Amino acid sequence: MNLGALSLEDAPGFWTPVRFFLTVPVFGVIAAIMLFLDGGQLFQSRWLPETLAVAHVLTLGYIAMAMLGALFQMLPVVMGTSFPQAERAAVIVHLLLVAGTLCLVLAFLMQVPVFFTAAVALLVPVLILFGVGVIVAIFRAGKTRTTARAAQLAALGLIVTVVIGGYLALGHAFEALSLHRGLTNYHAAWGIIGWILILAIGVSEQVIPMFLTTPPYPKLFNKWLVYLLILFLCAGSLLPLQGVVQAAVVLVSFLMAAYAAVTLYLLGKRRRKRFDITNEFWRVGMLCLILGAGVNVYGYFGGVIAGTDGSILSGLLLLAGFAVSIINGTLYKIVPFLVWLNLRMPVLMGKLKPGTRYYTPNIYEVIGMRPMKLQFMFHVAGLLLLVAAVFLKGLLIYVAATAVLVSNLLLLLNLSHAASLYRKYSGQIAVAQS
Repeated sequence: MNLGALSLEDAPGFWTPVRFFLTVPVFGVIAAIMLFLDGGQLFQSRWLPETLAVAHVLTLGYIAMAMLGALFQMLPVVMGTSFPQAERAAVIVHLLLVAGTLCLVLAFLMQVPVFFTAAVALLVPVLILFGVGVIVAIFRAGKTRTTARAAQLAALGLIVTVVIGGYLALGHAFEALSLHRGLTNYHAAWGIIGWILILAIGVSEQVIPMFLTTPPYPKLFNKWLVYLLILFLCAGSLLPLQGVVQAAVVLVSFLMAAYAAVTLYLLGKRRRKRFDITNEFWRVGMLCLILGAGVNVYGYFGGVIAGTDGSILSGLLLLAGFAVSIINGTLYKIVPFLVWLNLRMPVLMGKLKPGTRYYTPNIYEVIGMRPMKLQFMFHVAGLLLLVAAVFLKGLLIYVAATAVLVSNLLLLLNLSHAASLYRKYSGQIAVAQS
């Protein structure tokens, strides 16, 4: 693992990103419970309140939760910049994101205007300020690497997504404000591509070569990729002519598939042949990205798959298949690394007395391979069953929900075990320093 390019001395405290990461599987459990309670109607239409509620549990409570936590860690360590009072800001952002997401989910399920208003008040200001903060912090640091540029563009995508989403939520809350459902497609496009995908591209630039010992991405590939994705998104949004939008959909889908294909190629060239569960999660994610991009194009041009709305299937593949898979895999690298780093930091910074001895677990000891493999199997099973339920419906959705529930409970257990190890050994370090 090459750590030379990282500013480890600037790393935030352990709990700054980890509080976000531990919350991720909790929302996964909530999503699974909602699948049970829905009664098998979830995949009937993308416009059902239950469908919208589950979609926002995933996009806000699961995906955005993980991505914001990762940015709190990556900004100082990878990009050499950070938010002022980052640890205090992380607590506030985390609390508002949890509360706002729960309000929005309740708003969709109960159709109570006050919950929509509360969700807008809690989520919109903090997410816009977070996005602006990322853009400004990286600009002031003068970083031009692909990861930094991707983070800036992703922050822009987050702002656009939140502004459109806030407007749509207010349309649900107030009858006087017309609800333009046509904006939903732009909201989804900027959220999935402009925010999730572009940040994933930036993160993979660091995570894939460093943690999985692959060759680096082709020079300038990811840099031009994120710029082209934003360009086509802007063209499709600002020039809503049929031909322009159709071209943007095709080109964006092609770029998504190209990124996934290159990543799969690099994963196949790993120098270290030891089995790594993160590698498998990223493989699943990239395959789902290719399938999701293909289904998106097919559905956009009127294609119907076994009588099913293509947007349901593409959304499932891109959110639960692509985003959730790579988040799972990345958490299994980042969290053990953070445990090791924060426990070793007193040694790295020369803060312990000479000759002081204490034990810190190896990165590979923080979370055992068998628990990770077990969770991976339930994750894949849940994903396959969810895709099957789109076509077969009926009782299969409950089997899928069971697999999703078990997967997220196992993820929560594994991450909690890592956090408990940190708490245990950090106490020993405190004694050694005293």
